[in-house]
Amino acid sequence: MDYNYHDKVMLPELGQQAVMDSVRRAEAYMQKKEIAEKDTALDFYYNRNLDSHLEQWFPGSSLSQVPPFGMRIVPRFARSRMMVMKGIQRFINGESSQEYMDLTHLLDSKAREFSEVAWLLGKCYFRSKWNQRHQRIEYDLIPHAKEYCDPDGQLYGISYEVGKDHKGRRQFVFWSEDREGEPGLHFLFDTTSKVRMVGGREDFINPYGLIPISKIEFCSDSMDVARAALQVSIAMTEIALATRFALGQPVITGIDTEIPNLKSGIERLISLPEGASLSYVSPTGSIKDMIESVKMMVNQVGQNHALSIRWGEGGTPPSGEALKILSLENLESRESDMPLFKEWEHSRYEIDRRLLEVHMNRSFSESYALDFSEAEFPLSWAEEKDRYIFLLEQGLMSKKELYLKLVNPDALPEEIEQRFNEVKEEQVVEEPETATPLLDILQA
Repeated sequence: MDYNYHDKVMLPELGQQAVMDSVRRAEAYMQKKEIAEKDTALDFYYNRNLDSHLEQWFPGSSLSQVPPFGMRIVPRFARSRMMVMKGIQRFINGESSQEYMDLTHLLDSKAREFSEVAWLLGKCYFRSKWNQRHQRIEYDLIPHAKEYCDPDGQLYGISYEVGKDHKGRRQFVFWSEDREGEPGLHFLFDTTSKVRMVGGREDFINPYGLIPISKIEFCSDSMDVARAALQVSIAMTEIALATRFALGQPVITGIDTEIPNLKSGIERLISLPEGASLSYVSPTGSIKDMIESVKMMVNQVGQNHALSIRWGEGGTPPSGEALKILSLENLESRESDMPLFKEWEHSRYEIDRRLLEVHMNRSFSESYALDFSEAEFPLSWAEEKDRYIFLLEQGLMSKKELYLKLVNPDALPEEIEQRFNEVKEEQVVEEPETATPLLDILQA
Protein backbone atom coordinates (compact mmCIF):
# COMPACT_ATOMS: atom_id res chain seq x y z
CA MET A 1 0.00 0.00 0.00
CA ASP A 2 1.22 3.48 -0.88
CA TYR A 3 0.42 6.65 1.01
CA ASN A 4 -0.56 10.04 -0.48
CA TYR A 5 0.42 13.25 1.26
CA HIS A 6 -0.78 16.05 -1.00
CA ASP A 7 2.03 16.25 -3.60
CA LYS A 8 4.10 13.38 -2.15
CA VAL A 9 3.62 9.59 -2.35
CA MET A 10 5.36 7.06 -0.07
CA LEU A 11 6.30 3.93 -1.99
CA PRO A 12 6.18 0.62 -0.10
CA GLU A 13 8.94 -0.87 -2.26
CA LEU A 14 11.07 -0.03 -5.29
CA GLY A 15 10.47 -2.96 -7.61
CA GLN A 16 9.58 -1.92 -11.14
CA GLN A 17 6.03 -3.26 -11.16
CA ALA A 18 5.30 -2.00 -7.63
CA VAL A 19 6.47 1.50 -8.56
CA MET A 20 4.47 1.55 -11.79
CA ASP A 21 1.31 0.41 -9.98
CA SER A 22 1.77 3.07 -7.26
CA VAL A 23 2.35 5.81 -9.81
CA ARG A 24 -0.80 4.96 -11.74
CA ARG A 25 -2.90 4.97 -8.57
CA ALA A 26 -1.40 8.19 -7.26
CA GLU A 27 -2.17 10.25 -10.34
CA ALA A 28 -5.88 9.67 -9.87
CA TYR A 29 -5.54 11.86 -6.78
CA MET A 30 -4.94 15.43 -7.90
CA GLN A 31 -5.03 18.59 -5.83
CA LYS A 32 -7.31 20.25 -8.36
CA LYS A 33 -8.17 23.33 -6.30
CA GLU A 34 -4.53 24.04 -5.51
CA ILE A 35 -3.50 23.44 -9.12
CA ALA A 36 -6.27 25.72 -10.41
CA GLU A 37 -5.16 28.53 -8.12
CA LYS A 38 -1.53 28.17 -9.22
CA ASP A 39 -2.58 28.13 -12.87
CA THR A 40 -4.42 31.40 -12.27
CA ALA A 41 -1.27 32.87 -10.71
CA LEU A 42 0.74 31.78 -13.76
CA ASP A 43 -1.81 33.39 -16.07
CA PHE A 44 -1.27 36.70 -14.29
CA TYR A 45 2.51 36.22 -14.40
CA TYR A 46 2.53 35.53 -18.15
CA ASN A 47 -0.37 37.96 -18.87
CA ARG A 48 -2.60 35.36 -20.54
CA ASN A 49 -6.24 34.17 -20.31
CA LEU A 50 -7.18 37.20 -18.20
CA ASP A 51 -10.62 37.49 -19.81
CA SER A 52 -11.60 34.05 -18.55
CA HIS A 53 -10.74 35.01 -14.96
CA LEU A 54 -12.91 38.14 -15.11
CA GLU A 55 -15.99 36.72 -16.80
CA GLN A 56 -17.42 35.26 -13.60
CA TRP A 57 -17.25 38.69 -11.92
CA PHE A 58 -18.98 40.58 -14.74
CA PRO A 59 -22.15 38.78 -15.76
CA GLY A 60 -24.19 39.67 -18.79
CA SER A 61 -22.82 42.12 -21.32
CA SER A 62 -20.59 44.21 -19.03
CA LEU A 63 -17.36 43.04 -20.65
CA SER A 64 -18.76 43.90 -24.07
CA GLN A 65 -18.88 47.56 -22.98
CA VAL A 66 -15.17 47.84 -22.13
CA PRO A 67 -12.15 45.59 -22.57
CA PRO A 68 -10.96 43.86 -19.39
CA PHE A 69 -8.26 45.88 -17.69
CA GLY A 70 -5.39 44.61 -15.60
CA MET A 71 -2.12 45.75 -14.05
CA ARG A 72 0.95 43.56 -14.48
CA ILE A 73 1.84 43.60 -10.80
CA VAL A 74 2.71 39.88 -10.66
CA PRO A 75 5.68 39.95 -13.09
CA ARG A 76 6.68 43.38 -11.79
CA PHE A 77 6.78 42.22 -8.18
CA ALA A 78 8.48 38.95 -9.11
CA ARG A 79 11.27 40.68 -11.02
CA SER A 80 11.78 43.28 -8.30
CA ARG A 81 11.90 40.66 -5.56
CA MET A 82 14.04 38.00 -7.29
CA MET A 83 17.19 39.95 -8.02
CA VAL A 84 19.39 37.05 -7.01
CA MET A 85 19.61 35.52 -10.51
CA LYS A 86 20.37 38.79 -12.27
CA GLY A 87 23.89 38.92 -13.67
CA ILE A 88 25.08 35.56 -12.33
CA GLN A 89 28.47 34.28 -13.54
CA ARG A 90 29.32 30.58 -13.74
CA PHE A 91 32.83 29.11 -13.54
CA ILE A 92 34.09 25.61 -14.35
CA ASN A 93 37.57 24.89 -12.99
CA GLY A 94 37.79 28.53 -11.98
CA GLU A 95 37.17 29.85 -15.50
CA SER A 96 34.21 30.88 -17.62
CA SER A 97 33.38 28.14 -20.11
CA GLN A 98 31.99 29.43 -23.39
CA GLU A 99 31.60 25.82 -24.57
CA TYR A 100 29.28 25.02 -21.67
CA MET A 101 27.25 28.20 -22.19
CA ASP A 102 26.86 27.38 -25.89
CA LEU A 103 25.54 23.92 -24.96
CA THR A 104 23.00 25.25 -22.40
CA HIS A 105 20.43 27.12 -24.47
CA LEU A 106 18.96 30.26 -22.84
CA LEU A 107 20.14 29.14 -19.41
CA ASP A 108 20.35 32.68 -17.97
CA SER A 109 16.87 33.77 -19.03
CA LYS A 110 15.27 30.44 -18.08
CA ALA A 111 16.95 30.50 -14.66
CA ARG A 112 15.66 34.02 -14.06
CA GLU A 113 12.12 33.03 -15.07
CA PHE A 114 12.40 29.93 -12.89
CA SER A 115 13.38 31.95 -9.83
CA GLU A 116 10.41 34.29 -10.28
CA VAL A 117 7.86 31.49 -10.78
CA ALA A 118 9.28 29.54 -7.82
CA TRP A 119 8.94 32.64 -5.62
CA LEU A 120 5.36 33.13 -6.78
CA LEU A 121 4.21 29.52 -6.34
CA GLY A 122 6.47 28.62 -3.43
CA LYS A 123 7.93 25.71 -5.39
CA CYS A 124 8.82 24.99 -8.98
CA TYR A 125 10.64 22.27 -10.92
CA PHE A 126 13.27 22.79 -13.63
CA ARG A 127 13.82 20.12 -16.28
CA SER A 128 17.01 19.76 -18.31
CA LYS A 129 16.33 18.03 -21.63
CA TRP A 130 18.49 17.14 -24.61
CA ASN A 131 17.67 18.53 -28.06
CA GLN A 132 19.08 15.99 -30.49
CA ARG A 133 18.57 18.15 -33.55
CA HIS A 134 20.42 21.19 -32.21
CA GLN A 135 22.84 19.20 -30.04
CA ARG A 136 22.23 21.24 -26.90
CA ILE A 137 20.50 21.22 -23.53
CA GLU A 138 17.21 23.08 -23.24
CA TYR A 139 15.07 23.80 -20.21
CA ASP A 140 11.40 23.57 -19.22
CA LEU A 141 9.62 24.95 -16.17
CA ILE A 142 7.30 22.47 -14.45
CA PRO A 143 4.92 24.25 -12.04
CA HIS A 144 3.12 21.11 -10.81
CA ALA A 145 4.65 17.74 -10.05
CA LYS A 146 4.16 14.80 -7.71
CA GLU A 147 7.11 13.44 -5.76
CA TYR A 148 7.59 9.78 -4.85
CA CYS A 149 9.65 8.82 -1.84
CA ASP A 150 11.36 5.55 -1.01
CA PRO A 151 10.48 3.60 2.17
CA ASP A 152 13.01 5.78 4.07
CA GLY A 153 11.28 8.99 2.98
CA GLN A 154 13.98 10.08 0.49
CA LEU A 155 13.05 11.40 -2.95
CA TYR A 156 13.02 8.59 -5.50
CA GLY A 157 10.90 9.76 -8.44
CA ILE A 158 8.86 12.59 -9.97
CA SER A 159 5.83 12.63 -12.27
CA TYR A 160 4.10 15.53 -14.02
CA GLU A 161 1.51 16.16 -16.72
CA VAL A 162 2.73 16.57 -20.31
CA GLY A 163 -0.52 17.28 -22.13
CA LYS A 164 -3.23 15.19 -23.75
CA ASP A 165 -3.15 12.44 -26.35
CA HIS A 166 -5.18 12.35 -29.58
CA LYS A 167 -8.19 11.03 -27.64
CA GLY A 168 -8.10 13.88 -25.11
CA ARG A 169 -6.72 11.76 -22.27
CA ARG A 170 -4.31 13.46 -19.86
CA GLN A 171 -0.78 12.10 -20.10
CA PHE A 172 1.90 11.98 -17.46
CA VAL A 173 5.61 11.22 -17.49
CA PHE A 174 7.52 9.52 -14.67
CA TRP A 175 11.23 9.68 -13.82
CA SER A 176 13.07 7.86 -11.04
CA GLU A 177 16.72 7.38 -10.15
CA ASP A 178 18.86 4.31 -9.69
CA ARG A 179 18.41 3.04 -6.15
CA GLU A 180 19.33 -0.12 -4.17
CA GLY A 181 20.39 -2.09 -7.21
CA GLU A 182 17.22 -1.19 -9.09
CA PRO A 183 17.59 0.94 -12.24
CA GLY A 184 15.72 4.21 -12.50
CA LEU A 185 12.51 4.20 -14.54
CA HIS A 186 11.15 6.45 -17.27
CA PHE A 187 7.75 6.00 -18.91
CA LEU A 188 4.53 7.66 -20.04
CA PHE A 189 1.05 6.79 -18.78
CA ASP A 190 -2.45 8.22 -19.03
CA THR A 191 -5.61 8.44 -16.94
CA THR A 192 -6.61 4.94 -18.04
CA SER A 193 -3.39 3.61 -16.43
CA LYS A 194 -2.03 2.59 -19.84
CA VAL A 195 1.79 2.68 -19.80
CA ARG A 196 3.83 3.72 -22.84
CA MET A 197 7.54 3.58 -23.46
CA VAL A 198 9.64 6.69 -24.15
CA GLY A 199 12.27 6.96 -26.86
CA GLY A 200 11.81 3.40 -28.03
CA ARG A 201 13.05 1.88 -24.74
CA GLU A 202 10.87 -1.15 -24.07
CA ASP A 203 12.52 -1.73 -20.69
CA PHE A 204 11.25 1.63 -19.31
CA ILE A 205 14.77 2.34 -17.97
CA ASN A 206 15.94 5.89 -17.24
CA PRO A 207 19.07 6.31 -19.45
CA TYR A 208 20.61 8.87 -17.08
CA GLY A 209 20.30 7.00 -13.81
CA LEU A 210 19.22 10.24 -12.13
CA ILE A 211 16.14 12.43 -12.39
CA PRO A 212 16.83 15.23 -14.90
CA ILE A 213 14.75 17.62 -12.82
CA SER A 214 15.90 20.05 -10.15
CA LYS A 215 13.71 22.20 -7.93
CA ILE A 216 13.52 25.23 -5.67
CA GLU A 217 11.22 25.27 -2.66
CA PHE A 218 10.65 28.35 -0.50
CA CYS A 219 9.29 28.34 3.04
CA SER A 220 6.09 29.96 1.77
CA ASP A 221 4.52 31.08 -1.48
CA SER A 222 3.60 34.56 -2.74
CA MET A 223 0.10 33.76 -3.92
CA ASP A 224 -1.19 36.91 -2.23
CA VAL A 225 0.38 38.83 -5.13
CA ALA A 226 -1.66 36.81 -7.64
CA ARG A 227 -4.84 37.25 -5.58
CA ALA A 228 -4.20 40.99 -5.43
CA ALA A 229 -3.68 41.03 -9.20
CA LEU A 230 -7.11 39.48 -9.67
CA GLN A 231 -8.68 41.99 -7.28
CA VAL A 232 -6.96 44.87 -9.06
CA SER A 233 -8.08 43.60 -12.47
CA ILE A 234 -11.67 43.47 -11.23
CA ALA A 235 -11.39 46.98 -9.75
CA MET A 236 -9.74 48.47 -12.85
CA THR A 237 -12.42 46.96 -15.08
CA GLU A 238 -15.05 48.43 -12.74
CA ILE A 239 -13.32 51.82 -13.09
CA ALA A 240 -13.33 51.47 -16.87
CA LEU A 241 -17.07 50.74 -16.76
CA ALA A 242 -17.64 53.70 -14.44
CA THR A 243 -15.72 55.96 -16.83
CA ARG A 244 -17.76 54.59 -19.72
CA PHE A 245 -20.98 55.56 -18.01
CA ALA A 246 -19.71 58.71 -16.29
CA LEU A 247 -22.04 60.90 -18.34
CA GLY A 248 -25.00 58.94 -17.08
CA GLN A 249 -27.25 56.01 -17.85
CA PRO A 250 -30.31 56.91 -19.97
CA VAL A 251 -33.59 56.22 -18.13
CA ILE A 252 -37.09 56.48 -19.63
CA THR A 253 -40.08 56.87 -17.31
CA GLY A 254 -43.81 57.18 -17.87
CA ILE A 255 -44.29 53.97 -19.91
CA ASP A 256 -44.48 50.30 -19.02
CA THR A 257 -43.02 48.78 -22.19
CA GLU A 258 -39.66 49.01 -23.94
CA ILE A 259 -39.33 51.32 -26.91
CA PRO A 260 -38.07 49.25 -29.85
CA ASN A 261 -35.03 50.39 -31.82
CA LEU A 262 -34.42 53.42 -29.59
CA LYS A 263 -31.09 55.00 -30.51
CA SER A 264 -29.44 58.04 -29.00
CA GLY A 265 -26.56 60.32 -29.92
CA ILE A 266 -25.76 63.99 -30.39
CA GLU A 267 -26.66 63.72 -34.07
CA ARG A 268 -30.03 62.01 -33.42
CA LEU A 269 -33.46 63.23 -32.39
CA ILE A 270 -35.18 61.08 -29.80
CA SER A 271 -38.90 60.53 -30.28
CA LEU A 272 -40.78 59.38 -27.19
CA PRO A 273 -44.42 58.31 -26.77
CA GLU A 274 -46.79 60.74 -25.07
CA GLY A 275 -46.33 60.74 -21.30
CA ALA A 276 -42.75 59.39 -21.45
CA SER A 277 -39.70 61.33 -20.30
CA LEU A 278 -35.95 60.78 -20.72
CA SER A 279 -33.30 61.50 -18.10
CA TYR A 280 -29.74 60.50 -17.29
CA VAL A 281 -28.70 58.97 -13.98
CA SER A 282 -25.01 59.37 -13.11
CA PRO A 283 -23.07 56.94 -10.91
CA THR A 284 -22.82 58.05 -7.30
CA GLY A 285 -19.38 56.58 -6.63
CA SER A 286 -16.15 58.52 -6.99
CA ILE A 287 -13.74 57.24 -9.65
CA LYS A 288 -10.90 59.01 -7.83
CA ASP A 289 -11.72 57.11 -4.63
CA MET A 290 -11.79 53.84 -6.57
CA ILE A 291 -8.34 54.57 -8.01
CA GLU A 292 -6.99 55.36 -4.55
CA SER A 293 -8.39 52.04 -3.30
CA VAL A 294 -6.50 50.21 -6.05
CA LYS A 295 -3.30 52.03 -5.10
CA MET A 296 -3.78 51.12 -1.45
CA MET A 297 -4.28 47.47 -2.37
CA VAL A 298 -1.13 47.35 -4.49
CA ASN A 299 0.88 49.24 -1.88
CA GLN A 300 -0.23 46.82 0.82
CA VAL A 301 0.75 43.69 -1.09
CA GLY A 302 4.04 45.42 -1.91
CA GLN A 303 4.62 46.01 1.80
CA ASN A 304 4.01 42.30 2.40
CA HIS A 305 7.10 41.59 0.30
CA ALA A 306 9.26 44.60 1.23
CA LEU A 307 8.69 46.23 -2.18
CA SER A 308 8.25 49.98 -2.51
CA ILE A 309 5.79 51.16 -5.19
CA ARG A 310 6.21 54.37 -7.19
CA TRP A 311 3.23 55.61 -9.17
CA GLY A 312 4.96 58.13 -11.38
CA GLU A 313 3.18 61.10 -9.86
CA GLY A 314 5.99 63.55 -10.33
CA GLY A 315 8.50 64.98 -7.91
CA THR A 316 12.24 64.47 -7.80
CA PRO A 317 13.25 60.85 -8.37
CA PRO A 318 15.06 59.34 -5.38
CA SER A 319 18.81 58.94 -5.63
CA GLY A 320 20.50 55.58 -5.93
CA GLU A 321 21.42 55.70 -2.24
CA ALA A 322 17.83 56.51 -1.29
CA LEU A 323 16.57 53.60 -3.39
CA LYS A 324 19.07 51.33 -1.67
CA ILE A 325 17.74 52.36 1.75
CA LEU A 326 14.15 51.79 0.60
CA SER A 327 15.11 48.34 -0.68
CA LEU A 328 17.07 47.31 2.40
CA GLU A 329 14.65 44.53 3.37
CA ASN A 330 14.59 43.25 -0.19
CA LEU A 331 18.41 43.21 -0.27
CA GLU A 332 18.43 41.20 2.95
CA SER A 333 15.99 38.72 1.38
CA ARG A 334 18.29 38.49 -1.62
CA GLU A 335 21.20 37.58 0.64
CA SER A 336 19.15 34.83 2.27
CA ASP A 337 18.11 33.53 -1.17
CA MET A 338 21.70 32.99 -2.33
CA PRO A 339 22.43 29.70 -0.49
CA LEU A 340 19.16 28.27 -1.79
CA PHE A 341 19.97 29.12 -5.39
CA LYS A 342 23.60 28.04 -5.07
CA GLU A 343 22.38 24.61 -4.04
CA TRP A 344 19.92 24.52 -6.94
CA GLU A 345 22.60 25.63 -9.44
CA HIS A 346 24.92 22.83 -8.35
CA SER A 347 22.17 20.20 -8.62
CA ARG A 348 21.21 21.48 -12.08
CA TYR A 349 24.85 21.48 -13.19
CA GLU A 350 25.25 17.82 -12.14
CA ILE A 351 22.21 16.95 -14.26
CA ASP A 352 23.63 18.86 -17.22
CA ARG A 353 26.96 17.06 -16.82
CA ARG A 354 25.19 13.70 -17.00
CA LEU A 355 23.21 14.66 -20.11
CA LEU A 356 26.35 15.86 -21.90
CA GLU A 357 28.17 12.68 -20.94
CA VAL A 358 25.36 10.43 -22.25
CA HIS A 359 24.57 12.32 -25.46
CA MET A 360 27.96 13.78 -26.41
CA ASN A 361 30.42 11.61 -24.53
CA ARG A 362 31.73 14.92 -23.20
CA SER A 363 32.94 15.13 -19.61
CA PHE A 364 32.86 18.46 -17.77
CA SER A 365 34.73 19.04 -14.53
CA GLU A 366 33.01 18.62 -11.16
CA SER A 367 34.51 21.96 -10.12
CA TYR A 368 31.65 24.43 -10.45
CA ALA A 369 31.45 27.87 -8.83
CA LEU A 370 29.12 30.87 -8.96
CA ASP A 371 29.46 34.61 -8.61
CA PHE A 372 26.27 36.56 -7.89
CA SER A 373 26.55 40.18 -9.02
CA GLU A 374 25.80 42.98 -6.61
CA ALA A 375 22.42 44.66 -6.82
CA GLU A 376 22.61 47.92 -8.79
CA PHE A 377 20.38 50.96 -8.38
CA PRO A 378 19.90 53.76 -10.91
CA LEU A 379 22.19 56.72 -10.28
CA SER A 380 22.03 60.31 -11.42
CA TRP A 381 24.75 61.36 -13.86
CA ALA A 382 26.57 63.22 -11.06
CA GLU A 383 26.43 60.14 -8.77
CA GLU A 384 27.55 57.88 -11.59
CA LYS A 385 30.45 60.18 -12.57
CA ASP A 386 31.70 60.40 -8.98
CA ARG A 387 31.50 56.62 -8.68
CA TYR A 388 33.58 56.01 -11.82
CA ILE A 389 36.16 58.64 -10.84
CA PHE A 390 36.57 56.94 -7.46
CA LEU A 391 36.97 53.50 -9.07
CA LEU A 392 39.59 54.82 -11.52
CA GLU A 393 41.55 56.68 -8.84
CA GLN A 394 41.59 53.66 -6.53
CA GLY A 395 42.71 51.32 -9.28
CA LEU A 396 39.49 49.29 -9.05
CA MET A 397 38.61 49.85 -12.71
CA SER A 398 40.66 50.42 -15.84
CA LYS A 399 39.88 52.91 -18.61
CA LYS A 400 39.32 49.98 -20.94
CA GLU A 401 36.71 48.50 -18.58
CA LEU A 402 35.01 51.89 -18.38
CA TYR A 403 34.99 52.15 -22.18
CA LEU A 404 33.40 48.70 -22.49
CA LYS A 405 30.73 49.57 -19.93
CA LEU A 406 29.75 53.05 -21.09
CA VAL A 407 30.71 53.39 -24.76
CA ASN A 408 30.86 50.09 -26.64
CA PRO A 409 30.39 46.80 -24.73
CA ASP A 410 31.13 44.79 -27.92
CA ALA A 411 34.39 46.52 -28.81
CA LEU A 412 37.41 44.37 -29.70
CA PRO A 413 40.77 45.00 -27.94
CA GLU A 414 42.32 46.48 -31.09
CA GLU A 415 39.34 48.83 -31.50
CA ILE A 416 39.77 50.07 -27.94
CA GLU A 417 43.51 50.63 -28.44
CA GLN A 418 42.91 52.55 -31.66
CA ARG A 419 40.32 54.74 -29.97
CA PHE A 420 42.63 55.51 -27.03
CA ASN A 421 45.46 56.47 -29.42
CA GLU A 422 43.12 58.82 -31.30
CA VAL A 423 42.11 60.51 -28.05
CA LYS A 424 45.76 60.93 -27.01
CA GLU A 425 46.62 62.52 -30.36
CA GLU A 426 43.73 64.97 -30.05
CA GLN A 427 44.83 65.94 -26.53
CA VAL A 428 48.35 66.95 -27.63
CA VAL A 429 48.47 70.74 -27.61
CA GLU A 430 50.66 72.24 -30.32
CA GLU A 431 53.07 74.82 -29.00
CA PRO A 432 52.22 78.26 -30.38
CA GLU A 433 54.82 80.33 -32.25
CA THR A 434 56.42 82.60 -29.66
CA ALA A 435 59.29 84.10 -31.68
CA THR A 436 58.46 87.79 -31.19
CA PRO A 437 61.08 90.46 -31.81
CA LEU A 438 60.64 91.99 -28.33
CA LEU A 439 61.18 88.65 -26.63
CA ASP A 440 64.31 88.02 -28.68
CA ILE A 441 65.67 91.41 -27.62
CA LEU A 442 64.98 90.83 -23.96
CA GLN A 443 66.56 87.37 -24.08
CA ALA A 444 69.64 88.78 -25.79
